[in-house]
Amino acid sequence: MTHTREITTGQQEMLAVRYRRRYRLCQILTILGVLFLFALGTFSVVDGAYVLGTILIVNALVGLLNLYLLKRTGNIERAATILSGILFFLSMSLIITGGKDNTGILWVYPIGAINLFINRFWPAVFWFGAFNIASVLLLFTPLSTLLMTSYSFVETVRFILTMLALNSICLAALRSEEQAYQTIMQLHADDIRQMAYYDTLTGLPNRWSFKTNLERLLARAGKDKERIGLLYIDLDNFKQVNDQYGHEAGDRLLFKFSERLGEAIRPTDQLLKPQKESLARLAGDEFVVLLPNIKEPLDASAVATRVLNLFDGGLEVDGVTHMIYASIGISVYPDDATTPTELIHHADAAMYDAKNNSRNCFRFFTQKIADTLRQRQQIEKGLREALSEEQFSLVYMPIFDCKNNTIVAVEVLLRCQSPELKGIGPDQFIPVAEATGIIKDIDLWVIDNALQALIILRKKHYFKGKICINISGVELLNEHFPSKVKNLLEQHKVSPENVEIEVTETAFIADNETCLETLKALNELGVSLALDDFGTGYTAFSQLIHYPADCLKIDRSFVNDLFSEREARSKMVMVIQSLAKLYDLRVIAEGVETEAQMNYLRENGCDWAQGYYLSRPLPWDNLVKLLSE
Repeated sequence: MTHTREITTGQQEMLAVRYRRRYRLCQILTILGVLFLFALGTFSVVDGAYVLGTILIVNALVGLLNLYLLKRTGNIERAATILSGILFFLSMSLIITGGKDNTGILWVYPIGAINLFINRFWPAVFWFGAFNIASVLLLFTPLSTLLMTSYSFVETVRFILTMLALNSICLAALRSEEQAYQTIMQLHADDIRQMAYYDTLTGLPNRWSFKTNLERLLARAGKDKERIGLLYIDLDNFKQVNDQYGHEAGDRLLFKFSERLGEAIRPTDQLLKPQKESLARLAGDEFVVLLPNIKEPLDASAVATRVLNLFDGGLEVDGVTHMIYASIGISVYPDDATTPTELIHHADAAMYDAKNNSRNCFRFFTQKIADTLRQRQQIEKGLREALSEEQFSLVYMPIFDCKNNTIVAVEVLLRCQSPELKGIGPDQFIPVAEATGIIKDIDLWVIDNALQALIILRKKHYFKGKICINISGVELLNEHFPSKVKNLLEQHKVSPENVEIEVTETAFIADNETCLETLKALNELGVSLALDDFGTGYTAFSQLIHYPADCLKIDRSFVNDLFSEREARSKMVMVIQSLAKLYDLRVIAEGVETEAQMNYLRENGCDWAQGYYLSRPLPWDNLVKLLSE
């Protein structure tokens, strides 16, 4: 329906141009005709030609009325019909009366031409026929007794032949114009259709076209008891091509891949015979391949293997070899799904399973994936309900100063009481929230409620420390996030230096400008920034100078390995502390669970610590009680 509206809109724009042209032409000709008829009519009456003068003035008055109706209603077809009637009646009047000195017939030529040109082709044909029939009847039949003047036989024949020639020329011009408009509109409709149904970069069918074709194929396959395989292809590492070489290079890579993909699904062994519409680009670096009438589900693996082989040694574009690969998900009709939406959805889920496991491989849709998908849908539903029904809550993890064991900060942790998420913790529902985009609303909810809690802690319980808030790595690519944090700080009138925002180190994307700009914007607000789970990501130590961080949080795994026999891991805490000292950063140790760990951290200069040895995450009332003690 959307694409039909687009085509109709384009055609209406073309018709509007034509309408405005006819409207202006009809308006101008009517105005000129009214003035001309009034002048000639008045002159004829003064000159004693009362019949002719009256006819001219009456026609002028009808023309005025027509001009008024046109202005008020904009109905060009009616206005053209009335004007044509006026001109027809005027032409017959001039033939009958002869005009002044029998020259009226000469005015019939331009009037007849104008009469045709103000109409579209078929109405013009009607008036052409009506005029010629009426003229022949008046000049060559007993109706000639109505004539108030006389014409010789030669004059009448010459008049009829001349009018036929002139009108034929006018009709030919109108017909050419009509065909030109139809051609332009058809070209416009074809262009819109190409844009609506096909990807502009690769020329492949787009998502909408593919789904339409899939519905048709499944309906036929259901009748013929056939299997249809669907390959869902996503390119791995493609974003790196855009980041390093620019989007134009990325576009050329996608175009080349689409060409090679088309060749890969045309096997020489004729096992499968894909049709032209079997390949499509859904969005970005996502492609799909339809395999109609396969004998067994495993037949699809042959095509998937050929697609993966395209990336052996990388994909070369413009002399540069890009090390990109593909993750492919496969679903089969009717084994895995019976509807187009389910078939695509299941292939997509299998593709994500391939991407999350080893990449550069293919996966068939399985019951395990189905269970994971069902749980994912349940989690997404639960998250949306939790947001709308206020089923989220916060618990508070105290952070202690290693020197004197005083509480210097409180980290807020998210919990969810939605029945849909019973037994499902943040480690499971946060990734789903990030994948679906719900995390942005959740992050804002956490910040909003954490700031409210901080206000109460400072006013009623004389808390002097920081409130530490975890945010998703998704926010580092959200250029609007810093301004939203600023609005919340201003709304609650909270001083930024009392707030610390924690981002996991694994969320950082090396050399990503948006990521760096977001961190800088948050730093400019005055909030402190902590790199959570530090040591588990891929941040080169030398890159720390580029990140506006204030604090490093040592991952719990390194604290747990403080006394491990693995020397490399047992020394990581010392390495991170030395690094923090070099860059003048505060250090927080997570996951402190024993007195020995706490003593070691204290003796080696760790600033702050948190963990079950010191305190578990506390509900609000227990936190208040602990602070009062």
